[in-house]
Amino acid sequence: FLVFRIFSLFIYYMLFYEGIILNTIFPLVTMVTLFATSMIINYFFETKQKELIKDKFSKKVSPAVVEDLLKHASSNTLEIREKEITIFFSDIRGFTSISEKIGSPKKLIELLNRYMTPMVEVIIKYHGTIDKFIGDAIMAYWNAPNDLKNHQDNAIMCAIDQIKRLKKLNVQLQNEKLPIINIGIGIHTGIATVGEMGSKGRSDYTVIGDNVNLASRLKGLNKYYGSHIIISEHTYKDLKNEYAIRELDTVRVKGKEHPVKIYEVLGSVDSRIDKEIKLYNAALGLYKNSDFVEAKKLFVKLYESDNLKLYDIYIKRCAELIKNPPKKFEGIYEFTTK
Repeated sequence: FLVFRIFSLFIYYMLFYEGIILNTIFPLVTMVTLFATSMIINYFFETKQKELIKDKFSKKVSPAVVEDLLKHASSNTLEIREKEITIFFSDIRGFTSISEKIGSPKKLIELLNRYMTPMVEVIIKYHGTIDKFIGDAIMAYWNAPNDLKNHQDNAIMCAIDQIKRLKKLNVQLQNEKLPIINIGIGIHTGIATVGEMGSKGRSDYTVIGDNVNLASRLKGLNKYYGSHIIISEHTYKDLKNEYAIRELDTVRVKGKEHPVKIYEVLGSVDSRIDKEIKLYNAALGLYKNSDFVEAKKLFVKLYESDNLKLYDIYIKRCAELIKNPPKKFEGIYEFTTK
């Protein structure tokens, strides 16, 4: 329109000030043709871009997120960038033994589908993005591709809701004399590389990086501690809502140089377990301060009222440390396996 306006002013000047009549048909036709062509090219480019975005995310996120992405579609929507996200991993414990019990591959897939369906529904409910299914494991993340306020809380609420849904599913499975399902969830927040990755022929929008690997490691630690949901200190420090949470340990996972403090999410705030958490925190404080004798007494007391694997772990650790006192106790437990 600017070019057309300038051209019109030029014609007006030449006609009324210079007395020269110009042939305007061909220039006008050229300008209109170029404008129409650019509009058509732009339309097809935008349409192709939107179809690409829709294809990438229609099975990863909720329909509302897809619509929002299409409204704000641009050439850099899928480009690779670094961003803070909250990463989620979950898997089924003892999946090999479940496979052996069921026997039939068809029945095993049916069981997996019954489990995966509500788990995926919950992830989408809390605005998560499903990255992939790895056998019996699920990988998801929050705060990409769209920005999400309080993405740490959404991931935690998702995990709590999944455990609740799983309890209901296990009642049905037990009634049908099928193996019940027990899962472990690991959640960590940090900077990761997000964007379209892969080969020229086949690619996907995904996330990679050291923080993704750490989230996967945390998921695996549930088996050791007998817990269901483990989160890192990086997720814990930015939580806005209140939950029943206790510090589990300070660990150095395999392949990582720096230790990380980890927490167990027990569920929503529950006054019934407040007393137990307070006693546990007191025992853990003594343990950290190298008072292993007094710490052991409290852990034994906790174990007598609720024989959790976590309490037994600390009882055994205290007994070993009393027997072989360290010169300098840092309170870091190092895992040598995944």
